[in-house]
Amino acid sequence: MGNNIAFQPMGKTYQANATTTSQTILVQSDISCNQLMVASHENTAGTGKPVYFRVSTDSNVTITAPSAGNPQYAMAIPPGQVRVFTVPTQFTTSGLYIAFITEGSTAECYFTPGEGL
Repeated sequence: MGNNIAFQPMGKTYQANATTTSQTILVQSDISCNQLMVASHENTAGTGKPVYFRVSTDSNVTITAPSAGNPQYAMAIPPGQVRVFTVPTQFTTSGLYIAFITEGSTAECYFTPGEGL
């Protein structure tokens, strides 16, 4: 569980190139952990579109960007931000699947499993 210490990586960092099409990657940790540090690197001259992502045990997980009147199961990372999220199930050496998408153009996003603030 998360605590009040600095973020401690507990696995490799994975790069994802988000587009307007749902994509999925498998993120594995070295030991069990419940948090995910996400960094969004806007590489499209600051167009300001967030990356939406969803964490699942299901390899077929997909995501749709939410819109007015169309809510989705998604967490958002604004462009140029780094945030730590607590996820609904533990990362393990077997991994969890992350589906991700952006509203327009492309954005680089980085996912690191771990614990802390």
